[in-house]
Amino acid sequence: MMLKKILVVDDDQAIIHVLSVLLTRAGYAVVSAQNGQESLAVLTMQQVDLVVLDIMLPGIDGLEVCRRVRKAEQYVPVVMLTARDELTDKLIGIEAGADVYLTKPFEPRELLAQVKALFRLLEHTYDQRGVRELPLVCGPLTAWPSQRRIELRNQSLDLTPTEQELLLCLMRDPGRVFGRETLLRQVWGYAYDGDSRTVDVHVQRLRAKVETDPAQPELIRTVRGFGYRLVTPEEVERTDRWNSPHDDLA
Repeated sequence: MMLKKILVVDDDQAIIHVLSVLLTRAGYAVVSAQNGQESLAVLTMQQVDLVVLDIMLPGIDGLEVCRRVRKAEQYVPVVMLTARDELTDKLIGIEAGADVYLTKPFEPRELLAQVKALFRLLEHTYDQRGVRELPLVCGPLTAWPSQRRIELRNQSLDLTPTEQELLLCLMRDPGRVFGRETLLRQVWGYAYDGDSRTVDVHVQRLRAKVETDPAQPELIRTVRGFGYRLVTPEEVERTDRWNSPHDDLA
């Protein structure tokens, strides 16, 4: 098995040495860079699995390096190191894309624990075939289909298998109106011979778990005479921004 490779970026050679020893002893391969430009060159030429990144770098600073890492197709976790401990500085680092923000002087064991935790979290985004599964995101809902996991605003939903399949069906095509018969075929299967009102019952149960006010649903809308649809991310954003009144609600 190939060792996970970590890029350590800091203009202090002593910190690079300490981190290199710490991470190597923990079983990781380590490469290093002493400025922003050098770190971007490493990222271009090599595939790394995680970056430990100082903010105060000569030339291109760590915030800009982090932003460029976030623009890459492959997700690479970033642990940001800085002497700045003000809340505003932490928020700027997180907004730039850092997964973890540690202030100097840092405790090496804490940094190592954060690295291990990030790798554990990343492993959960791979499906059973070992292929990375990108989450399915629609507004406040995030789903990992192969893991049978759906979150609402970062909180796991306790759904029955049927409720989960129903919500996934809607999430895969937000904005599309699904008729009851279509949902019966896609969720319950072609052999199902039950009443289409079964869909209505399950939608009501699902709304009880995902809607702030199930009587006035914001996410799962009823299109009268047709069926149901999940709002698009754009609709969620407009609702959050302007608190606009709901249309076509059941």
